[in-house]
Amino acid sequence: MDQIYVALFDVSLFILIAEAIRSFLAKFNIPGLVGEILAGIAISPYAFGYLINDIAGFPLINIDNYIQFMAEFSIILLIFASGLEHGLAPMKSAGLYGFLGAFFGAFLPFIVSYYIYSPRLGIDSALILGVSMGATSLAAVVSIIEEERLKGRSINFIVSASAVDDIVDLILLSTVLAILQQKYINPESLSLKIIELIIVWLIILGVSVVVIPRIANKLSDKYIEEFPFVVLFGLTLLMVSLGYSPIISAFVAGVSLANSIKSIKIREISNTLLSIFGSLFFVVIGTEINLRAFSINTLILSLELTAIASIFKWLGILPFALIYLKNFRFANSVAIGMIPRGETGLVVASIGMSANALNQEEFESIVIMSLLTTLIGSIIFKALVKKKWI
Repeated sequence: MDQIYVALFDVSLFILIAEAIRSFLAKFNIPGLVGEILAGIAISPYAFGYLINDIAGFPLINIDNYIQFMAEFSIILLIFASGLEHGLAPMKSAGLYGFLGAFFGAFLPFIVSYYIYSPRLGIDSALILGVSMGATSLAAVVSIIEEERLKGRSINFIVSASAVDDIVDLILLSTVLAILQQKYINPESLSLKIIELIIVWLIILGVSVVVIPRIANKLSDKYIEEFPFVVLFGLTLLMVSLGYSPIISAFVAGVSLANSIKSIKIREISNTLLSIFGSLFFVVIGTEINLRAFSINTLILSLELTAIASIFKWLGILPFALIYLKNFRFANSVAIGMIPRGETGLVVASIGMSANALNQEEFESIVIMSLLTTLIGSIIFKALVKKKWI
């Protein structure tokens, strides 16, 4: 059996199952991200996929290079769409307190994780575990905000800080990847590398948001379907060669094109592709969870990560939300609303596996942590919304 056609079948099946489970869980106000991961766990070669393969007599459900390629395309597209949707507005509207909340909300879980796990699991694992706990799931937060039709200063803060902490976490990721690749252990070398990454990122972002929209505005409409993807994958090629993660280049490409007068049409194109392929990355993440090999150690590590991610995100956000809102109940609700992890953390877990910085147990623990924080954070935040504490 030609593996290409098997992969095409698998992709279509994964997307269908993800939509079915996501739609079912939506009735209980559970974020779609959770359904997509659960779909992957259910259909994986370690669960029902194993039975399907046994009946078929060959590996019909299989995560090969073709599937991984499509999953990579899915997450790049997802981050591109996020940048395209929000543009530079969140970074501007967050203000100083929003930026500081986003920074400490991402940095505190990172640094605590590093000091707890580096002696126990090694430096590489500790760094990836720390980065995976940094960024809030903007998708989970926004889904509740849209459902409840929430507005006001608290909502402005939470949306802005959630968008900014993605950027903070992406810079942390690039720094960690540089450490893993070149072993920047010396504090001076590490500091210089962080400064270099930030400066180069700002230069590329600055040039992109000025030049790319001008080119897009002058192009004929007949090229509007193709040009955004030349920008997206051209920037990806450039920034990956400079040591950045492809999700950073995808965000820069999206933010740049958001400033174009043709951004609405570009957004329609990306949303059409997202409606088909958007769930695939998270389904594939789920398929990599081996329930048959699941151990008590994985469960313990998952609960530890969930506690660290929740407590230190709350501690990082609360002081700055309190200064901004001048109301403890509102500030507490904002800090709890930023507990859910998701898209970025799962991307980090996937990159960590690819870089051989995580073992299977650590990878599965990050996925479960993302599920638990999304469920716990969303449920508590929604309860606080019902009490009008936001």
